Formats: sequence, C-alpha cells, structure tokens
Amino acid sequence: MASALGNAITLPLSSFHPSPSPNKFLPSSSSFAAKPLFTPINTSLTPKRKPTCVRASSSPSFGSRLEDTIKNTVSHNPVVVYSKTWCSYSSEVKSLFKKLGVDPLVFELDEMGPQGPQLQKVLERLTGQHTVPNVFIGGKHIGGCSDTLKLYRKGELEPLLSEANAKKTES
Repeated sequence: MASALGNAITLPLSSFHPSPSPNKFLPSSSSFAAKPLFTPINTSLTPKRKPTCVRASSSPSFGSRLEDTIKNTVSHNPVVVYSKTWCSYSSEVKSLFKKLGVDPLVFELDEMGPQGPQLQKVLERLTGQHTVPNVFIGGKHIGGCSDTLKLYRKGELEPLLSEANAKKTES
C-alpha cells in the first residue's frame, strides 16, 4: 500500500523485487520496466560503399584556394575585417574604424552561407585565431577586438592605418 507525504509517494519495500534489470531499485511493475532508449539500426538495409580512391591532382585544394583568396584580399586592401553581424565585438571594431574615418572591407561570415564557416576555419589555420572579429591592417594580422582596442588606446592604431593608407581624406 502506498502512502503520500507532501509531494512524495512512499512505497512499502515489499513492492520492490530483484529483477534482471541493472537498476534494482525500480518497482517490479511493468509500467516501470526499463525500455531501450534507441532502436538498433538494421544494418542489412544500409547500402554498402566501395572504398573511394583518392587521387593526387595538380590543382590546389579548396582550402588552399580559400587561403590564397584570403592572403590576396588582405594584401590588396588597407583594412579587412572578418566579422559576424550578431557579434558585439565585431560591432565595436567596426564602430571604432568608422569613428576614425576608416572604411574597412568587411566580410560578414554569418551571411556567406556554407562558405562562412569554411573561411573561418582557414582564418584560424592562418592566424591561430578562431574568433571574430579577425582584423588585418596593411596585410598584417592585428588580432581581434581586444587587440585592436589595445593598439588604439596605446596610440599605435592610427599610425598603422596611416601607413596602410586606410584613412579617408577629410574634405
């Protein structure tokens, strides 16, 4: 017979019986019987694949082409920012450049479809940085938001921007 204590229900010990299940503390009632969480997959229905033959080719891999594209982009543009639209750190860096009269080339990785994460992986391989913003000035990797703000506070960012011809001429 069960009795209730507040929100808890107590069951007499006589309702618990040893069972072959690994959990000996469950009541023997069939409503509490352990059921498998996952149904085994019938592997006989899974198509068998033949081993794929990988051949070396003279054309560069997709990753190395992306790497070349990134290197070319950062070397031919004074300021490049790889960013994500929802990232507050990216917004902070873009606002700082706007305040300084700089119009960086911005790549919003989250708006580039499947190429965005691929670019981010290649950027990590090139720079060691897996976060955004990923800032380049004059073809050199500067770092992220903290690195860019640190250069600004030390008075070292504006000379870098001037060297890279990144400053807009004021009229």
